[in-house]
Amino acid sequence: MSSSRFSSKAYQRDLRTSLFTTQDAQAQPQQFAEERPASPYGNPSAKDYNASMLSHLESQNEDEYSSMSDKLVMLKDLGNRMGDEIRKSNLDISNLNSNLDTARLRLKSTFGRMMTMAKSSGIGWRNWLVFFAVVCFLFFLVWVF
Repeated sequence: MSSSRFSSKAYQRDLRTSLFTTQDAQAQPQQFAEERPASPYGNPSAKDYNASMLSHLESQNEDEYSSMSDKLVMLKDLGNRMGDEIRKSNLDISNLNSNLDTARLRLKSTFGRMMTMAKSSGIGWRNWLVFFAVVCFLFFLVWVF
């Protein structure tokens, strides 16, 4: 079993340890330095673009920009329409709330008048219960036959 955790092919470790070696030991790591420059800007021929490539990249950029701006306009329009719909829904809910309040007040006053009428008639609640039971029974008979 090997005592080293690192592979012998790990040249990056060799480059790090070459700082502490003699001139003869630095001969091998120099071959790796030629294959890979220290800076991405070290090789000026790698960034030599011709005019057609630059114009192609520029046209792609313009296409993407116009596509993104069209999508942004559509998104803004969608947001505006959603806002209009939300405002309309809030108005409808407000109107529904006021209509329900009006209906509640109307039912409350009707129930109050009905209770006043029932008290002033002199007929007991048991008699009203029997009357409503008979009416319900008649409706049931008409519905069945």
